[in-house]
Amino acid sequence: MTCIIRVILCFSAFLCLPGEAFGAEKEIEWNSFRKHLGLNVPDSTLAEVLGGIQRETGWQVRLQPGLNRPVSVKFKPKPLDEALRFLLGDLRYTLIARPGEPGKLEVRQGNAIAETEPMAEPVPKPKVAANQLAVIFRPGQDAAAMAKRFNADLLGFIKIANVAQLKFTDPRAMAAARQAMAELGVTDIIDDVHLYPRPATPILVAGGAGILPISLRPEEVDTKGQLIIGLIDTAVQPAGLDQPGFLLPALSMAEPFTPPNHSPTHGTSMAGTILRGLANKDLGVQKSPVRILPVDVFGASANANSFNIANGITEAVNNGATIINLSLGGYQASPLLQRIIATHHNNGVLFVGAAGNEPVTTPHFPAAHPEVMAVTATRPNGELTAYANRGNFIDVAARGTHPVRFGKRTYAITGTSASSAYVSGLAAGLASAHGKKPREIRELIIENRPFVPPKPKEEKKN
Repeated sequence: MTCIIRVILCFSAFLCLPGEAFGAEKEIEWNSFRKHLGLNVPDSTLAEVLGGIQRETGWQVRLQPGLNRPVSVKFKPKPLDEALRFLLGDLRYTLIARPGEPGKLEVRQGNAIAETEPMAEPVPKPKVAANQLAVIFRPGQDAAAMAKRFNADLLGFIKIANVAQLKFTDPRAMAAARQAMAELGVTDIIDDVHLYPRPATPILVAGGAGILPISLRPEEVDTKGQLIIGLIDTAVQPAGLDQPGFLLPALSMAEPFTPPNHSPTHGTSMAGTILRGLANKDLGVQKSPVRILPVDVFGASANANSFNIANGITEAVNNGATIINLSLGGYQASPLLQRIIATHHNNGVLFVGAAGNEPVTTPHFPAAHPEVMAVTATRPNGELTAYANRGNFIDVAARGTHPVRFGKRTYAITGTSASSAYVSGLAAGLASAHGKKPREIRELIIENRPFVPPKPKEEKKN
């Protein structure tokens, strides 16, 4: 649908705020279906025009301070990228659009250094489960007895680490129990139960029938000969994959959930992308003993909690996983989750995590934990994508968009989630092909696929 609007928004710092309307002679034409933008805006400012675009599109628009300038521009609707380049000239921009979410448009100065810096560091309020604590009790302490002592329900327990998920009647009771447990010295870690959002699902690709299925076949080996990747994610649909033989029976840490089969879940697309990494042509193999162990930590919920993720990691390792893929996360660190990751890391498990899709330099967890190989996303030419997080916590960069065949249709999954999954598959393939343990492959991957922030161009000397 095409709409003509006559509005103006004033830009303050990074955000647009509603203001007076454009005059009749100033128009913004936006075709939301075709993603075409047209402008007829004489004698205005860049902030005003971007504010009008924000109003019409529903995007979150941010302009770096000091970049406002006079604008006089007129052109008929043209493809969005072309229109923005025409409007912005030498300025750089980042446009992030995800299904079901408002787009984000960020405009910044046009130099390479600026591309390594965020527009604004998010200061997110931690998302936590109401009235719940994740507690690591010290050896000799009985979690069930402790729960009873502090009038809490024991929702879950990880035996190998003596970790309990406790639920209290209200915030006051939880705060009192937290203080009492700390004073008694019966705990090693007392943590909130953090919530991490459900990742986006892939998008159906028009005309994607030409994407070839994965030709790699699962090599028949006994259990001891398998190299297992633990996929900590949403539920996986085996029937829709090209090679369901690579999947082991799934585990579930959440409420039982069977997703509908009309489209792939995020977990299914990650499994498919892992296989793409495993089938990397440079490995030169036709069969592989690698297997994927799906671990559902979401169920039907909009969030996965840190206890279920920790439990999922532990169960995957207990079932033989030596690589753990974490294509999920958020901006708050969980001491519990870090302890679990560090414990298994020290026992030889390779962790691979998604760096986030904002794009900012703010550490994204669990990828930002030092024991995790953090992966950001690139374009096919190796350049950093517009949406990809950047920063000194990132280790590796890999392609961010991959095809996913599901049934007889082709989808595309985009983001650092896909980059992480691809690297997990590649790591498994390298470890298997070279007869090495996954942890021994970590430095090889970092060396060959390093994240290198753009460097400023040298000024030409006269």
